[in-house]
Amino acid sequence: MARHILIIDDDRETRNFLTQAFNAAGFNAESVDRGATGLRKLLSEDYDLVLVDYNMAEISGPKICQALRKHDKTREIPVIMTSAAPLSADQSKEVVAAYGNCEFLSRPFTGPALQTLLERIFLAADGRQASGPRPIADYTIPLQLHRLYVEKATGLLHLQHGQAKKVVYIKDGYPIFTRSNVLSECLGRMLVREGVLSELDCDQSVDLSRERGRLQGTVLIEMGVLTPQDLHEALTRQVTEKLLATFAWKEGTWQFVPGKDFKKSITRIKLTPATLILQGITRFWSAKQLDYFLYPYGREYLKQTGNPHYRFQEINLNKRGEAVFRECRGVKTLNEIVDGHPLARREVQQILTALLISEMLDHQPTAEASAIQDSLGGSEPKVINESLRRKILEEYRRIMDSDYFGALMVSRRSEEDEIKKAYHRLAKEYHPDRFLGTELSNEMRTKINEMFQYLTQAYTVLNNRKTRADYLNKLDGKGHRRVDINRVVEAESAYQEGLAYLKINSFTKAAEAFRKAAELSPEEPEYKTYFAWALYKSDPENQAKQTRAADLLQLSREANPGLDLTHLYLGKIYLVQGKERLAEKAFEMAVQANPDCAEALRELRLMLLRREQQGGNKDSHSWDLFGRFRK
Repeated sequence: MARHILIIDDDRETRNFLTQAFNAAGFNAESVDRGATGLRKLLSEDYDLVLVDYNMAEISGPKICQALRKHDKTREIPVIMTSAAPLSADQSKEVVAAYGNCEFLSRPFTGPALQTLLERIFLAADGRQASGPRPIADYTIPLQLHRLYVEKATGLLHLQHGQAKKVVYIKDGYPIFTRSNVLSECLGRMLVREGVLSELDCDQSVDLSRERGRLQGTVLIEMGVLTPQDLHEALTRQVTEKLLATFAWKEGTWQFVPGKDFKKSITRIKLTPATLILQGITRFWSAKQLDYFLYPYGREYLKQTGNPHYRFQEINLNKRGEAVFRECRGVKTLNEIVDGHPLARREVQQILTALLISEMLDHQPTAEASAIQDSLGGSEPKVINESLRRKILEEYRRIMDSDYFGALMVSRRSEEDEIKKAYHRLAKEYHPDRFLGTELSNEMRTKINEMFQYLTQAYTVLNNRKTRADYLNKLDGKGHRRVDINRVVEAESAYQEGLAYLKINSFTKAAEAFRKAAELSPEEPEYKTYFAWALYKSDPENQAKQTRAADLLQLSREANPGLDLTHLYLGKIYLVQGKERLAEKAFEMAVQANPDCAEALRELRLMLLRREQQGGNKDSHSWDLFGRFRK
């Protein structure tokens, strides 16, 4: 079947030429002259590729690309942006990094250049979607992790080494979970290796888990071996270790299967791809692997990349790593940097390898005329709380409702150097990696990505004299871009209103406020959770409301299994409905999501007490930990 291509360009000659050329080459090409028309077609029909003019008058290429990346249907579609005003290499890389599967083509372009680009795009698409397993070599795992991060891919990375099989869940380029059939990587065996658990306790926990139909982690809590906090940390280590162990694989097969979504897990890998790459290389790569990988770069001058999307990745460098990164200013070769640390040669090689694979470093054959002065810097990601939530929303409103100058907080007279510094400061603060360790909902993460993309778009336009002049003309003639974010602000206001009503047990009013928030922002699972609970509490005896609330909580759980309140509220409703086993499972999930969820712990203890009173049989090891909560 012929590839389906859509051309979006307001120049009639360009549209006609490209349409005729593609159709003559065997493609099925269509064209439109307006961005809005193109977006409607892309969201309602199936296309394999989009060509769009970077500087469309109504909706620019980056804006169209930004809109496409918000929808599952078009998130992965390849985009080629054409531009009469050439962009610098750094500018092109920045926009490509911000918008994912995107390429640039400067006009005028030749037929062979376009053909080569199409072949590369469709070959990559075929490789991602239709190819079978490929062989694993020395550098496969870290290179694939970074490739998927760059492409913002979502899907399953299947890995096999002999009889060992693993599946890495990738969401928007981030590894979030790992499944494994390796027996030694199960929770109990890992804890035995760490000295936390004896062989006897491990075997007993496995037997009790099978006998009671319970998770092994919950059984270990019952036995008093682990606290809920210990279990949460152990599960996070387990899913991370399963992935890191693959860095030792030098043979086998890999295959990435794209997917829009998959069942989410409470336990998540909380490290960025760059951090995983550094840890995997440090722990599993041999000196020979490091030497072979770095050999081609030995006489190349290393410098920190000018692309903020790569440069400000979270990689958790130690003090030596930060010092090595600062040395990379384009004035020393790789060999000179390594030779400067004779007592830490291996460690420096590991650091440089990870920085090169993650593209935090560029390499060039000649020395840099002027060294880059910026250091890594940046604050640590914070655990999400209401103040951080409000800050993100306030900045989202400021940035997305501003023109490009306002978004970067620069004046129209600002020089390129000032614009660059402003962008780097904001890009560092709002790089998506910096929020990986927080409990952000999908909707809040989307806002972070939208801010970062818009800041990148602003910098790309303002840092080029011609595109900046064109943009100023548009501002003077048509007014600046404004984004309708009233729904976002209104939803958050309704959510805060609902919380206030909930505190005073005004459940009916709380339910109405949360319902409004959920309707205005349907992709925010936290709004659904609170709406469901308030709806149930407004009339606890009403079976229809019980069922409706349980259905909403199940939807919220699918969207964000890491929110403990969703599991807690669902468990309480299950208890009222007489579904004790489901309730018990929900309370267990609440404790896994948040080891400090005292309500879930109390409910589990009460269930145990009721069971003891009914049966009179108490395992000598059972629920020792929950005895701590009897006081």
